[in-house]
Amino acid sequence: MKVVLALAAGYVLGARTGGEHFDEIVRSLRAIKDSEEFRDLVTSVRSQASATLRELASVIERPSAPGGDDPAATGDLVERVRHLAGLR
Repeated sequence: MKVVLALAAGYVLGARTGGEHFDEIVRSLRAIKDSEEFRDLVTSVRSQASATLRELASVIERPSAPGGDDPAATGDLVERVRHLAGLR
């Protein structure tokens, strides 16, 4: 997937610059990718995504009260997500 996105971005950038500044753009993008700030950004995004997914998992896996009228009490994950999203 990354390769496809990189090829698409390269094609668009190359078409817009007419090829004359393409090498400069590639060097700039590589410098950004290799920078400490970019690595810190990627680490932060991964950490935030991980925390969000853990929180979502705890909400989805929280057991329902026995005997309640919760339609998601069957233990079916899809039904639980639908109930939490208000779709049922």
